[in-house]
Amino acid sequence: MRAHSLLILALAAAAPLPALAQNQVPVNRSQQRVEGINRSLEAGAESRGIQQQNRFETNQLQGQIQRQQSVAPPPPAPIIVPNR
Repeated sequence: MRAHSLLILALAAAAPLPALAQNQVPVNRSQQRVEGINRSLEAGAESRGIQQQNRFETNQLQGQIQRQQSVAPPPPAPIIVPNR
């Protein structure tokens, strides 16, 4: 985690000025609107990614359960009665 933070700081320090300008607050309404739309699109994409991952994991679990249920249990061991 610490290395990750240091890497981000190093990249931010090495970033050219136009890249830093993208992090500034938009001045006019059209820029603000575009930024709002972009944030909305990013949030929707993140939500869809999470839903897709959840569906994948659910399907994996359902497949495992079905495979376990489809395998017939072994027959019971025969009961051997000793001769008297």
